[in-house]
Amino acid sequence: MAGALCRALSDLGSGDVPLAGGKGANLGELVRAGFDVPDGFVVTTAAYRLAHGRTEPPPTHDVAAPPVPRDVAAAIRAAYAQLGAGPVAVRSSATAEDLPGATFAGQQDTLLDVLGADDVVAAVRRCWASLWTERAVAYRQRLGIDATEVAMAVVVQRLVVADHAGVLLTADPVTGDRSRVVVDSSPGLGEAVVSGLVTPDHAVLDARGRVVERRAGRREVVLTAHGDGTGMHRVPGGELPAVPDVDLVRLADVGRRVAAHFGRPQDVEWAIQGTRLWVLQARPMTALPPPPVRLGPVQRRVGPVLLELLPRRPLPMELTAWIRPTVATHLERMFAGAAGVALRFDALLPADDDDVQAFVPPSPRPTRRTPVRLWRSLRRARHVRLDDWRSDPRYGRYRDGVDALGATDPAGSAWADLIAVPARAAELVDLVTGLRVDHLPAAGLALGRLRVLLAVLHRGRLFGDLVLDAPTATKAANAALGALADLVRQDPRLVAAFTAADPTGAAALVADDDAAAGLRARLHDFAATFGHRETTSILLVRDPGWGEAPGTVLRLVRVLLDERGGGDARTRSAAAREVLLRHPVVRLTRSRARLEGLVHRAAAGVAFREDTHFELTRTMPPVRRAVEEAGRRLQRRGLLDDAEDVWMLTLDELATVDDRTATVDHRTATGDAAVDLRGAVRRRRSAYAELAASPLIGTTTLYGRRRRGRRDADALVSGVGGGGGSATGPVRLVRGPDEFATVRSGDVLVCAATNPSWTPLFQRVAAVVVDHGGLASHAAIVAREYGIPAVMGTATATAVLQPGQVVHVDGDAGVVRAAVTADG
Repeated sequence: MAGALCRALSDLGSGDVPLAGGKGANLGELVRAGFDVPDGFVVTTAAYRLAHGRTEPPPTHDVAAPPVPRDVAAAIRAAYAQLGAGPVAVRSSATAEDLPGATFAGQQDTLLDVLGADDVVAAVRRCWASLWTERAVAYRQRLGIDATEVAMAVVVQRLVVADHAGVLLTADPVTGDRSRVVVDSSPGLGEAVVSGLVTPDHAVLDARGRVVERRAGRREVVLTAHGDGTGMHRVPGGELPAVPDVDLVRLADVGRRVAAHFGRPQDVEWAIQGTRLWVLQARPMTALPPPPVRLGPVQRRVGPVLLELLPRRPLPMELTAWIRPTVATHLERMFAGAAGVALRFDALLPADDDDVQAFVPPSPRPTRRTPVRLWRSLRRARHVRLDDWRSDPRYGRYRDGVDALGATDPAGSAWADLIAVPARAAELVDLVTGLRVDHLPAAGLALGRLRVLLAVLHRGRLFGDLVLDAPTATKAANAALGALADLVRQDPRLVAAFTAADPTGAAALVADDDAAAGLRARLHDFAATFGHRETTSILLVRDPGWGEAPGTVLRLVRVLLDERGGGDARTRSAAAREVLLRHPVVRLTRSRARLEGLVHRAAAGVAFREDTHFELTRTMPPVRRAVEEAGRRLQRRGLLDDAEDVWMLTLDELATVDDRTATVDHRTATGDAAVDLRGAVRRRRSAYAELAASPLIGTTTLYGRRRRGRRDADALVSGVGGGGGSATGPVRLVRGPDEFATVRSGDVLVCAATNPSWTPLFQRVAAVVVDHGGLASHAAIVAREYGIPAVMGTATATAVLQPGQVVHVDGDAGVVRAAVTADG
């Protein structure tokens, strides 16, 4: 069939993506496997390249300009004649399309009911042009796909004039349950379902093939074709019947067989014409949660808190050079040392080839040592002084070690010393772990006693304000940021630069202008004191700290320029203490001094927990710099294409590199052959791309299927009240530090999760709503500190709430409702 320019679907398979694109290769694979696929052929990428003569993007005005070369047109005409020259569907099939992690759904053109050789040639040309539409280019850029590596094939198939058509998913896209099949359907052509023109009929089938859920669609419109080359036609939906159960069972069976053939859950387009069931397309499901697991009460409680530390999936080097040797060891030793409890961190982040697959909340298990360790911790808790932990010799050794590690120049280090930095960091963190094992029980005991006392006195709502008085590193950082904002306010030019729509102007002014010398010096001092603070998470060592991301600091200063006042923690803490001390029971028992001592000890416990977290992050910059230097050396020596590729390797793989010969040492490599570093990068990058859009855990696994009761019938989203009170304001959706400067006074901050670098935002917002987290999460703690309402663990706030939408946040009930406006 016209050689390499056109190929029959039956001649193609899954290995032919470079020639036939993702859609064409998958369809060819289905034909070979014996599935009912409409006959057709593929106009290959060789034809596209012959027409365009290049793979880089053409000028915008030239998108559709290249004509179809004579040889290509002749090949298309011959293949079309061989197909029978009847009505066909012409569909794009880019080389980056219908692949794991990148479906390109709807990004390129599909034309139905095309009749005649001339129209087929013209339709192919339109599909080629659709590769360079604005939406397709933006989609590829978001996925980081190189434009020069993309080419377009086109699938031409006999048109199926369907009675019913739609999409089936071989796993539940919400829960991740691989035993269920979800079918969306509508009368007529499936384009109505795929393009979102209709609300489809919805059905769910279980592992035994039984229909366990059905929901009728709305039949807004039906798309049909006459087979005469006039394209699609819209007709009223009316009372057309739904797909019968017997056909749903057939569809589920076909879908499961397709998934079994490809070895992963599939998104399958299908059509039923008479009694014939056709498979029109199959591609891997993307953004699919891991399979659901049954969680216990403890896992449901701590899972949301830990998940906020994972705003993205960790990279292999982060897992092996930081999380496992440092964070995991720290947590495991704390649980074992303070309570004799066993915690397996490997089970928390299960990985395949060091690519993290999922997040499973921990389930700490008591051991035979638990009673003794708990007794020792409680006995020690009564005597530990929480105020003077920095005088402990272990803290002094830690700071000395961190200072020495940070002062080491990675560029001048020997290779062995460079890759030993993560182990040295882990040894230093172990000193802080010992401090935490000794002191956290005392903090927990003080906080627990205060909570019990407040519950007995019916003053539980005072707890948050009472424990705010102790100074912490976070408060010191906030005060320093406020001082920077005050300095900016003194210079109108700086104010104008910081409040401009383009934030790069402020950065350029601060970096180069002599008038900003004072601010520049203060920023340098700020970085020296707080620069190690993480911008995203203590788990994600690749992400820069404040000192390496000055833009984050400047955006926080920008936020603080809009001074709203906010709550004074010290004033509120003193007021709460007076309310408590005036309680009749306290006055009657003359227990004022004892109560003040308990409040002080509880506040010191909160400060200890927060400040030791701040101290632990001091080891992150040295580890990050060592890994980055290793990447630069591997690139210079030709072992990696890009220095950043080092994050797709493991620490053990770095140990196989011979520093003298710039090769991989067979003697230290695992297995019979040396480690192929480039191959490892390609393998893991592909696996990471497949998983990148998938959540680490399904929301229904972690939070259950939230059911709205009478109280929450009008809630937009619901969760757990993390900060009391209520507030109304416009939604401000913030995805990360790059968007800090968009926050304005009175906004309702909506985000997936927060960490300490987000704290200054709480001084400006009216309320905070987060997808993940619980009462002990950063967002909840800081919201209580600033006296603003918070709703935690909503699971869907960032997807449901729209920017600018005015909402009412009820922090007591843990719900967010649409605000009632004057016009109703």
